[in-house]
Amino acid sequence: MRLKEIMDWIEGIAPLHLQESYDNSGLIIGSEDQMVNKAVVCLDVDEAVLAYAREKGASLVISHHPCVFRPLKTFSPNTPEGAILYAAITHGIAVYSAHTNFDSARGGMGDLICRELELDEIHVLSPGRIPDAGHGIGRWGSYRSPLAYKDFLGLLGSKLGMKTMREVGRRPEQVSRVAVLNGSFGHEFMDDLLRIKPDVLLTGDLKYHDALVLNYRNIYTLDAGHYQSEIIFVRGFSQMLRESFPELEVLEWEGSDIFKAVSSID
Repeated sequence: MRLKEIMDWIEGIAPLHLQESYDNSGLIIGSEDQMVNKAVVCLDVDEAVLAYAREKGASLVISHHPCVFRPLKTFSPNTPEGAILYAAITHGIAVYSAHTNFDSARGGMGDLICRELELDEIHVLSPGRIPDAGHGIGRWGSYRSPLAYKDFLGLLGSKLGMKTMREVGRRPEQVSRVAVLNGSFGHEFMDDLLRIKPDVLLTGDLKYHDALVLNYRNIYTLDAGHYQSEIIFVRGFSQMLRESFPELEVLEWEGSDIFKAVSSID
């Protein structure tokens, strides 16, 4: 099939106008007329995933994070972005990214996370920023019957692979209402959080001073990190792609979290 068919499908569920102003979602490398019979879905584009795509004969890589955010002044394989672009172009691999448009889209990243957590009555956290019904940044939902805190943690581990997290605030004994802001936490959502009063905020990339405010506002927060809060993209988006294009072979590449834990205590 032509790449254009896949692009039209992606932009049907996650229109490009939903992306944030700083973003660079869409086709980054390649031609709409390029033929595709295998695709690799990943969180980040790097030389490893491009080597995997080449090994498997895939001519398309679909990532969540764009490999190019800002205009490049040089195009050299000796720079991080240049090495990725050089490898993709050299081997004829197209790269498409669905980033903040997929974060905001109805049925997108936040909804994937909430469904894995088995939340009911899922709502958009900040619908006012985007006029389209059902779209917006963040999600929140509730359990019909509250979960014990340890059972909620168990869901994070078993369903989302979140093994270690940072916490801010006083742990709730039970969890009924959960807010989700995947990727990086933004302080501009504080009013939305105060409005819904979640028992738990699940987020990533939490900054120190934002954590101080969340603690002051009595919003218990779990910071799973950027990678852990978004790796569900690979499995979730791959499944959506398979259901829409049964003839397309879809491969998954999770990579690994760039951050590793180290202890000064043996």
